[in-house]
Formats: sequence, structure tokens, C-alpha cells
Amino acid sequence: MKKTVSFICILLSVIMLASCAKAGGGKKDDDYDHTVDFTIEDGEEFLSVPTGRYDGFEFCVLNARTGSGACLMDTDTVEGDSYNEALLIRNLNVEERLDIEISEVLDTPDNVARIAVEECRAGTAVYSAVVNSASHMAAMSVGGYLVPEEYLTGMDPTKPWWNDAATTAAAADSTRYFFFGDLQLSYHDAHSIVAVNNELLGSVSGVADPYALAESGDWTIDEMIKLMDEADSDADGNNRLDWEDEYGIAIDPSTILPLTVGCNSFLSAKDEYGLPELTCFTDDSLYDVFLMLSRKLYSRNLYVYDTVRNEADGMNKTAMFKYGNTLFHVMTVGELADLRTMEISFGLLPVPKYFSGQPEYVSLISANHATAVGVLKTDRDLQRTSIILENLCAESHRANSTRNCYVDSVLSYEYIDEARSRANLETVLSTGAFELSQIYGWGGVCDKYIQAATSPGSYSSSLASVRLKAISEVSDTIVAVNENNK
Repeated sequence: MKKTVSFICILLSVIMLASCAKAGGGKKDDDYDHTVDFTIEDGEEFLSVPTGRYDGFEFCVLNARTGSGACLMDTDTVEGDSYNEALLIRNLNVEERLDIEISEVLDTPDNVARIAVEECRAGTAVYSAVVNSASHMAAMSVGGYLVPEEYLTGMDPTKPWWNDAATTAAAADSTRYFFFGDLQLSYHDAHSIVAVNNELLGSVSGVADPYALAESGDWTIDEMIKLMDEADSDADGNNRLDWEDEYGIAIDPSTILPLTVGCNSFLSAKDEYGLPELTCFTDDSLYDVFLMLSRKLYSRNLYVYDTVRNEADGMNKTAMFKYGNTLFHVMTVGELADLRTMEISFGLLPVPKYFSGQPEYVSLISANHATAVGVLKTDRDLQRTSIILENLCAESHRANSTRNCYVDSVLSYEYIDEARSRANLETVLSTGAFELSQIYGWGGVCDKYIQAATSPGSYSSSLASVRLKAISEVSDTIVAVNENNK
């Protein structure tokens, strides 16, 4: 966040962040709530956050642009919603506390990965940290480009501002190289969720209210299908089903993965020693879930609009929902940004369970969108870097900072049903789970599973075709991350 003195003066005269309210004008210097140091009012856990003074050091983050504004690590503007203001205040507090300047270089995930690897190979130290999708960070950890946790002594990933469970779940063994936390909230954007068209829902009769089902824990695939079946109709009255009609849902092959994980079924798992293994080749229950979903969604049912089979229409899943043609839309939280201009009331639901007795809802965290932070092996001062990351993460967790403003920002769209969606969004964000085969890409087994959705008979043969390669790559991954820590 490179700033001149004049910019700071102007900034301090127009900013205030006393709550997660929308940005307003006419702020004065004495209105500006800018508390640099942590106090007991923040919480006892904040008092142990390490500090230091680093003589104006520029802390530059190489950051992947993954979608919504939650991917940003820095901002120089006071414009925008409460989240943008909170981000600016967060960075100002850390800059003043540690005497640093924060900046970022934004690029595509692929380019960020390439630039980071090139920096490591060249032995330079331009970037203090790298933020990228879980799949890219996993590849970098296997390649030996990231610093393992034990050397990042200024960080405490067990603190509430880090997501310790997600970090462990995404690791290939007990050594952890990349971390999820509140300092960069695209991790939350990556959670799967179901949007529901409230206007279409109001026209459906004789079935249970999905909001009530979600609250009681009885929101299941079967209940979702019942609603879909009631929602389809020949809306334009031309006696044939086309994109202008109404459907229960629009799908493409990728839809099957979040619904599979929502049924608490996975292609991979961790064994008793915390090491990854592929279970898709032997797990009959996974096949049962796959068969159920493929029959109910990919078998030309009238309540389903298949975007692949109807490719000539030029309509994708989001467009079908946005224009009011589908009751449900399986998406990620980050993709809600595509519905910002939607003029139809809609709400949010968790991804349905397989059966009501399933212990909890499960939301797939997309490995291509969930961002994690890591430190490159070329870093010159690991203690300084880890202390800065700890401060950024803790500051994000502070009351009225970026984490708390995130949910408000997501629910701020004009037509979203905030009253009934807030609890469901909180449920989704607290029940996320990774599919390890998606993070590490072992043998392309996850892609094979998705491709088989449209041709259920190819399930066994598709997975069998990559079995040996996938199992071998799992072993290679375990060996590589273990060697990189020596």
C-alpha cells in the first residue's frame, strides 16, 4: 500500500470504520476509528500476537485474482462496500504497528504460480508471500518451493484467525506448507452452496419448504428433487421444452462433484497415519451416490436443463438461474457476485444431504478457488514474514474487520433474501471439506469422475483407466513433501 504523506492526510480525513455499515461520505478526522494496537477488548488471544518494527519494509504479496473482491490483499481506495473499507483499515493498522508498507501484485492463478516458481529458481526475493488456489499451492509444495510450517515461527496456526482444520485437511502429510486463514477470504468464496429462486418456489405447491428443511437438518437430495419435479413447466406455451421454459435446475458435468461431497462421499481420504489415499476404486457407497445423482440429474429428466446437451442455446447455469428459468442453482459463494444484478428474489441453502440422518451438511471447497498463503523458499527473513502474516490474519479476525464484514457483503445484494439466508450461509462456511484428489490432481481421477456423470455406464472403466497412474502419483506426492522438509 504505497502512499504519500498527502494521501494519508486525505485518507484519514474521509475514512471511518466503526461498524460494518455501507460506505458513507462526510467523515471527519475525529470520526475515524483507527485503533492500531490490540487491547483486551479485542480478546485475550490477541494480546499474544507478536510484533516488531521493520523500518518501512515493503511487504509485497504475489496474489492470485480468483473472482470477487475477497481475493484482494490491498486497496488504496475508500470507495466500495464495507468489506473494501475494512480491508484498507486492516492494512493501515498492520502497517503502522509493524512499520511496513503492504503492496500486492495481482495476476491470474496460472501466472502467479509461474512467477513464484521462476523466483525460486532464480533465487531472488521480490515477494514476501504468495497467495494462490489450493491446487496451485499443492503443486508448489510438491515441487519444493514453499517453506514448511516449522520455520515460520512468528505464526500460530492454532489461533482462531487461522483455519487449522482446513490447513491440515489439505496437506499431503503431517508437514504443512500452505495455510488458510482470515487474511484472504477467497477461501470462503470457494464453498459450494445452493441458490433458490423464491418466486418460482412460491409457485410450487404440495412439497416441503426447503428453508424449514434446512433448519431442521432434513434438507436432502430427495427433497430437492421433489421440488425440482414440481417446478418444471412449459412457461412459453409452445408445447416443447427449451431454454425459455422453467426447470428445477440447470446442470453441467461439474455439478456432480459438490453434490457428491454434499452427500458426505469422497474419492479420497486420509488413513490412520494422516496420509492420503484414493478410496474411489473400492468404495461401494461412493458408487451408490454417483449412480443416484447421475440417474436423477443426467438422464434427460424433464426438470433438468442440461447446458451441455443444449449448448446451441448459449445458456449456462448461472444465466438460466439469473433470468428466472430455474428453481435451484448449485454454485460457489464467490459466484454470487454474478447474481448482483439479478432482479428476482433469491435465497441460499446448504448443499443437500444424502439422507436426513447424515450428521451434518457438507460443502465442497473448490480447490481451484480456495486460496491459501505460503512463503517462498527464497525468503530472506522468515521470522519477519511470519510475524507480518500473523498480524494480517489476526487483524482480519478483529471485530468489524474483513472477516465479519465478509458475510454482510455477501448478503448485501438488493434481491437476496437476507433474513432466511444468513444462517444457511454460516452453516455452509462452517462445514467445508476438500476433495484431495481435486487439490493434487492425482492421475486425473477427479476429472474422470466428473466426466462419467453424463455416461454412468463408463464409471468403472473411466476410473480403472487411471488407477495405476493415480495411485503412483499419490505415493510420489507423499515422498516429495517429506523430502522437501529435510
